[in-house]
Amino acid sequence: MSNMKLIQVVGKGCKKCDKQYELVLEAVKTAGKENEYRVEHFTDITKFADLDVFLTPALRIDGKVVSEGRVIGVEKIKNML
Repeated sequence: MSNMKLIQVVGKGCKKCDKQYELVLEAVKTAGKENEYRVEHFTDITKFADLDVFLTPALRIDGKVVSEGRVIGVEKIKNML
């Protein structure tokens, strides 16, 4: 389990951030990659700058910000996996 990649949905807990989290879970599941990725919803706003996140919702995959300030769809997320 330690070799799993981490996907973080970073947000304040708003509707858009919650939606992004749901879409990420759906993308991982429909791509059949549940054994490869661990998904976390990160909401500690005091740590956003430490994560290089300045606009929410943001999506980080293995420590790299891949989307920021907008909700992206399932297919685009799957292409990033």
